Amino acid sequence: MFLFSQVFLPVELDTTLSDGKLPVHSIFIGEDNHKWIGTEKGVYQIEEVTEEALVNANEFLPKTSILHIKKAPKNKTWFITYSNEIIIVDNKTKKQEKQNFDFLKGKIMSNVVFLSDAIWIASRGNGLWKKSSSQNTKPTKVEVEKNDENINDIAFFGGMLWTATETGLYYTKNIALNDKKHKFKSVSDFTKGNKMKVYKNQLWVLGYDKKDKGVLKTTKDGKKWTTYSLSESFEYQVPNIMSFDSEGNLWVAADRVAKFNLTTKKWTEFGEKQGFQSRSALSLAVDKNDNIWVGTEGRGLFVRVNYPEKLTAKEENTEQEIEMIENLEELEEEKTISELLQTEKVETIKGKKLKLKVQFKTAKADILPEYEVELNELASFMEKNQDIRILIEGHTAPIGNAQKNQELSEQRAVEVRNYLIRKGISQNRIRTVGYGGTRPITMSREQMKENRRVEVIFVD
Repeated sequence: MFLFSQVFLPVELDTTLSDGKLPVHSIFIGEDNHKWIGTEKGVYQIEEVTEEALVNANEFLPKTSILHIKKAPKNKTWFITYSNEIIIVDNKTKKQEKQNFDFLKGKIMSNVVFLSDAIWIASRGNGLWKKSSSQNTKPTKVEVEKNDENINDIAFFGGMLWTATETGLYYTKNIALNDKKHKFKSVSDFTKGNKMKVYKNQLWVLGYDKKDKGVLKTTKDGKKWTTYSLSESFEYQVPNIMSFDSEGNLWVAADRVAKFNLTTKKWTEFGEKQGFQSRSALSLAVDKNDNIWVGTEGRGLFVRVNYPEKLTAKEENTEQEIEMIENLEELEEEKTISELLQTEKVETIKGKKLKLKVQFKTAKADILPEYEVELNELASFMEKNQDIRILIEGHTAPIGNAQKNQELSEQRAVEVRNYLIRKGISQNRIRTVGYGGTRPITMSREQMKENRRVEVIFVD
């Protein structure tokens, strides 16, 4: 069975754009599972993925380029712009204040982390800085390695500050705000550090080894390291974004998206064939439903909707019944349903599938009136051929909450069944099943409504 969870879908954030492809620099998942999308033209908030339109995105904050979105102490959120202006929002009162990190002299901020009353700021081109959380205090520059001004990432782990730079990976135990000197030590296995992530009391690092080959390394204590090979695509183009899902799979992205299964130690890649139509990923996040969100430079936002990959008991029974029907084929649909059912022999129609041209309102099971003619023709055919039984399959667009889509697809199948019963067809001749959005027939945004459909299988 084809499962749509294996592909990425484009997300349209701004319908006023000619191509809808805003560069997406940052993705932040809130405590309520709302998604905050930082783009070239401001922030969009996504509450949930809907069945058809992918998102109903609400604009938030001024239309300025948002580089990072960070959870800060005291229940605040930082929105960091490309010009290093910080818009600080109180999550309860919604009040805003601003800071400006002019000391970076226009260099791009690569990360910011909070520790007690201190803020640590990493930049590409102007090194590492620390300052008090008080707005009016002056920042202090911290030297990691001589002449190394490109700090790709910073993280706190094991009571130490870790820095991934263009010359390697370093750490220091001197992390107090009033420490005047910070003695950094290097991890000898790295010639460059790209990205770090703390997950389940382990530090994970993407970087390059002494052979300038991409590697993934992890440590529990900062001393002993375990090394994993990257997929072939990333050996010389190491990703600089990474995140983990609830099952412990590591997700990374660059010119494609890849998943590393920590159990099997195998990589799975998602490229153009899987719907990820980009060569440059800028951001990646996993929400609380394990949907994978990826922002790109020139192709906008993509999402991989997480669907359960096991059939329910009811679906398994239906699958077994269908498998017993030999040579299951789709009926040719160039003709009208009336012409089709009149010309097709009853003996040969059994075991074949017909896609009814019945459409539904978005997120609804109501049959649109203009499609009742189709169902009337089907009812007439079944009335004339009393030995025909049918299985009605309900489907939704492959987007949104999997459980809601499953319920909606079942409701759509039942609605068609009830219509036929009202036309005099015995309920004993009709079975229904819903597949949610797990069996799409198209992933084109323009044709997404085609997935909101009902299919009929004729059985003995």
